[in-house]
Amino acid sequence: MVTSASLKDQLAEKVRLIDQLTAGLSDESASKAPAEGEWCAKEILSHLAGSETRSFADGIKSFLEEDTPEYPITPGDTYMGPSREGATVQELRQSVLDQYREIGDLVGNLSAEQLTRTAHMPGLKETPIGEYPPLSLWIGAIINFHLPAHIQQLENLTK
Repeated sequence: MVTSASLKDQLAEKVRLIDQLTAGLSDESASKAPAEGEWCAKEILSHLAGSETRSFADGIKSFLEEDTPEYPITPGDTYMGPSREGATVQELRQSVLDQYREIGDLVGNLSAEQLTRTAHMPGLKETPIGEYPPLSLWIGAIINFHLPAHIQQLENLTK
């Protein structure tokens, strides 16, 4: 059974890895994409920070505050708008770390009932997660699939 404490611990481990991988990045190295069409470290961090108008933390809160909220997903969006283009890699890094620590605190206090709340995610209809995932499954997917994919990208960029 998935518990809020286990999700918080798993998320904290992913945040620790992101912290380690990005601690010493320079703006110059973080702005270079490894190849055409691939993301640079700044784009990965911007993506992990989420939309400037709706963060991942906001999305989780919507599960708790609304009955089956509409939860838009935009795969492949770096969310690299003008304000983030001018940010340093360390500012982006800190934004990601702060947000995911906030999420960890939020997730760590969820009840079993809250973990079963669902949202409508049309963009996931054709995936194993499904169109109406419970919050525990959504958070688990972020922890076990989304974050590891981006951590792997960061590992490849920092070798």
